[in-house]
Amino acid sequence: MNRNIIQKKNILLGLTFKSLGMILNFLLIPFLITFLGKIEYGVWITVFSVTNWIFTFDIGIGHGLRNKLTEAISLNDIIKANKIVCTSYVLISLFAGIILIIGVVLILSLDFQTILNYSRKSNEYLQLFIFFSLLFTVLNFVLSLYKKLYLAIHESFVIELVNTSFLLFYLLFVFIFIKFNIFKSLIGLIIIYGTVNMIFALLATMIFFKIKKKIVLSFKFFDSKEGKSLFNLGGKFFVINISLLIILSTDNVIVSNILGPGYVTDYSIVQKLFQFIIVGFSVILASSWSLYSDALVRKDYNWIRRNIRKMNLLFIGIVFIGFLLYFFIDPILDTWIGKEVIILPKGLVFYNMIYCLIFCFSNIYMYFINATGQIKVQMYLYLFGALVNIPLSIYLVNLLETSTGVILSTIISTLPVLLGMPIQAKLILRNFEANNII
Repeated sequence: MNRNIIQKKNILLGLTFKSLGMILNFLLIPFLITFLGKIEYGVWITVFSVTNWIFTFDIGIGHGLRNKLTEAISLNDIIKANKIVCTSYVLISLFAGIILIIGVVLILSLDFQTILNYSRKSNEYLQLFIFFSLLFTVLNFVLSLYKKLYLAIHESFVIELVNTSFLLFYLLFVFIFIKFNIFKSLIGLIIIYGTVNMIFALLATMIFFKIKKKIVLSFKFFDSKEGKSLFNLGGKFFVINISLLIILSTDNVIVSNILGPGYVTDYSIVQKLFQFIIVGFSVILASSWSLYSDALVRKDYNWIRRNIRKMNLLFIGIVFIGFLLYFFIDPILDTWIGKEVIILPKGLVFYNMIYCLIFCFSNIYMYFINATGQIKVQMYLYLFGALVNIPLSIYLVNLLETSTGVILSTIISTLPVLLGMPIQAKLILRNFEANNII
């Protein structure tokens, strides 16, 4: 296996498909605002961000699958690979069912007009909209496990290809709905989104098992021992995911509840712009995680050092792009959304840029640490961030009276990760080299 060739292929194709996806996303947002209006778009973003929390509730099974399947394939242990894949699908399906039941009970119990600070639609309408959001999210929660399968076989670019194809069809449907004035509703939008997403995820899953004929999705390969092994590693990933969920995904709810859903639109648009940088760099890093796992199995520590050094050099380019976006965000927004739609609170753009750079730099080291499975320190750092984030966000939003307080709180919450990850990564690698271990 030539890791450098694999990495270059994934970066080149991944960035190509991701760039196309970003263009489609840029086109999609003005269409959605036109389709729903600014206020309902804020409601859409808020509910969408909350239902997507579900993707963190896999008890870390996805990350465990990625690590363990990569190791099994590297060792050519097909029986173990089948056990890992089957066990992962069974467990994640069980969790999906539990989440759906709990979610339905909560939906029927809550007053969403108060929670979302939105009274233009009845509570029954909002409950139905959120039910469909939950249903499609749960179904895609199971189907999205295909991403870990492709990551494990070092084909991360496929994920971007599938996502770009989905966005293209989704945009096409939204355009048709606007053009022919077909029912403009939150419920209609979530049905389109969820159905198209499911179709592409299902196709990607079927293609994987057609390509990798030796890996079979059959219940006979379910293994409770592999389940325990997945839980052991996955439990720590779960705590990290939940902590990240609290740090990153509560922003829109806090802004909507304190300032109103209209402010969510302003906040999410700026966040979306810098998210493109984060996602772009994540595409570059994506193949590294599984390649690190393979390098660890083969004790190729020199390649690991070279790759981390290479990612640090690429990060310099990310800093440059971040500052370019910061200085030219006004003309970008004027062209993209329009002056009359977005109001930028003081400091919102600058602090989003700072957070973007913190996240990208931390991930350079985090991907290596995740591949080793030694994630306890990372877990504690994110747990600390999660504990302080919500009260700090509420305090700063009320103090500053703008959504800037939320991103400022996120920066403070993740600073320990920025400082801790590079140190831990260097210590782990030194230990591996000194003891010649995996």
